[in-house]
Amino acid sequence: MKDSKRGGFTQAPFSTNTNSRDGKNFEPIEITKKTQPVKSGAGFTLIELLVVIAIIALLTSIALIAFMSARQKARDAKRLSDMTQMNTGLELYFATYRGYPSSSTGLPSPLIPNFASSLPSAPQPADGSCGSITYGAPVPAGTYGYTYYYYPSGTSYLSSDGSSTVYPDYAYYFCLGNQTGNFSAGSHILTPEGMK
Repeated sequence: MKDSKRGGFTQAPFSTNTNSRDGKNFEPIEITKKTQPVKSGAGFTLIELLVVIAIIALLTSIALIAFMSARQKARDAKRLSDMTQMNTGLELYFATYRGYPSSSTGLPSPLIPNFASSLPSAPQPADGSCGSITYGAPVPAGTYGYTYYYYPSGTSYLSSDGSSTVYPDYAYYFCLGNQTGNFSAGSHILTPEGMK
């Protein structure tokens, strides 16, 4: 049937009459609605979810351990880099003043600003046994391995320009938490001859 108002077709009312207008009989058509069969067991079981969560937790813990190990190695690499930098600054100072700087605080403060832009401090937290190691004499008692300590040694004398007191030798104490390159874990000393 054409709907004159909307210009389209309208649905004819459903009739159960099996006779058409021209008198022919038609077989009724049975219309049924098809339904999807319901799946039993659709979704995940509790055991499957727990297994997936356990696997994710295991992978996360492995990644975290690797990340922490990388951070520890990076701190030890920085400690070695700091000592290499201090060695360079101290040798430049020695070349200028014919001696190493004096210090009563455990830091070679006279290096700033001409020979070093700043003095490094040991990265925290302490790794390995560095938190419990104390440096031996001549370092003051109670100085732990998680700090750097500079100690000038030998008989002091005046610098080449006569402006400051310098020393013929020094020891710069530091600690590594783990094996790093050729250096074992534990307390080490930087001297004019190199790192021990």
